[in-house]
Amino acid sequence: MTTKEAVPKSTQPKRNPLDYPTRRFVGFALLLAWHYNLWFLHDAFIGVQLLNDCVTESWLFALVAAVIGFIAIAFALGRKHHLCERKWLYEAVTAIAFASTLVLTLFAFSFPTDAIAYALAAVIGASNALLWIMWGELYSRTKTSFSVARIGTTIGLVMLACSLVALVLPTGVPSVFISLLPVAACVLFRRGRRIAESMPYPTLLPESTAKRAIRPMIVVSVTAFVAALACYFLVAIIPLESLPDGDLTFTFGSIGGAVLLCIIGAVSASSKQRLNIYRIIPWLIVLAIISFALFITGEQFYIPSFFLVLAVVAIFEVLLIMYFGVLGMKGYVPIGIAFGFSGAFIRLGIATGNTLALIYEANPSFALVATTPTAIIFVCILSAIIIPLVRQEYNITKLMAPPATESLQEQRIKELAKEFSLSARETEIVMLIARGFTTDNVAKKLVISPYTVNTHIRHVYEKIGIHKRSELIDYINGNGSGESGN
Repeated sequence: MTTKEAVPKSTQPKRNPLDYPTRRFVGFALLLAWHYNLWFLHDAFIGVQLLNDCVTESWLFALVAAVIGFIAIAFALGRKHHLCERKWLYEAVTAIAFASTLVLTLFAFSFPTDAIAYALAAVIGASNALLWIMWGELYSRTKTSFSVARIGTTIGLVMLACSLVALVLPTGVPSVFISLLPVAACVLFRRGRRIAESMPYPTLLPESTAKRAIRPMIVVSVTAFVAALACYFLVAIIPLESLPDGDLTFTFGSIGGAVLLCIIGAVSASSKQRLNIYRIIPWLIVLAIISFALFITGEQFYIPSFFLVLAVVAIFEVLLIMYFGVLGMKGYVPIGIAFGFSGAFIRLGIATGNTLALIYEANPSFALVATTPTAIIFVCILSAIIIPLVRQEYNITKLMAPPATESLQEQRIKELAKEFSLSARETEIVMLIARGFTTDNVAKKLVISPYTVNTHIRHVYEKIGIHKRSELIDYINGNGSGESGN
């Protein structure tokens, strides 16, 4: 007996903290903390205020570059390719992210041209998109559970801790601290990648099955885009002088969003009935509507309105990660597209809303008469998008649901057989495997030899592109996540 065999299997996973599902989200949370601290911490940039025009424009360049990066990478990868296949890529992108962030925060705004700051911000945005999708690929291979309790609590706590640390550091040090956040995420990614090396990516479902996810996916994506657009128009249109601490209010807003995530995660963890992703989204839209109502009511309500919309978008961003993460894990969409969309629609909405507010601010006379009517229009739009969201409740809940029942298994197997041209005998064997039959059981049931059964199973694996029985069962059940997003 070897030394490795002598160690009880039950004790081996405890050696790696990333084997604990909740801790797996720490690395991804560090990426979000990097983004929010860079653009929301009041003294992140040396020698310039957070709401300086050049900083705001750089922020928009970063958002647009991230959107382009998310979409371009997603469609470049397609159905068969993955970024993690290039083992050097994560470290290289992290080094670029670290250097770009450090130069931007310490020196860029003292250079003679703003173009340098814009270029660095664009590099940061594109780097964020690359790292984001690579974490998604890692989670898909390790079958990480995208539950509200786990991801909400972890991301909330990590973002809160990073924001508080950066807030109390002396001038100049926060810039270095923020630059090191993607480096810390890289260390965790390398450890997680070692765990995932022998694990396959989720196998894509047949197109006839996967197309059921298209309409709900469009509804959720458009909802997130419209909500982010409306909320960041409101964030940017509220006069700075109406906020108690100027640009420091943005830091407190980011902290508030992290605290709210912690609360949602804690409530979900303590509840006997796990919180479903879908059930949170309509309430976020309601909170956004309340924020606009407060804004319209009068200047005395600008502060709660401001904090509410910042929190709404932060939570929406996390929920979109969870929603598309579950779709990717179950094989409805390629992992690259799943995580690309999870970041792209929120960032596009933020950039569009912020830009619209800047256009209003550049035309004061127009803004004076148009801001309140625009806010009312946004209330109407937000109210209207709840309707298609409610109509898709059944489909969205079904996509997030636990493994398939026997009748649904049969339907999926028929679709699978049609998609991959399985023979009648292969289809029959797959049906029995899905019901829990072993190779010997299948052989006895069909009165054929176990060798013949294994030959048919091997042909099925080759046609579908999978490697073992557990993958086939997960594929049939559409169950890539232990808790199915709840």
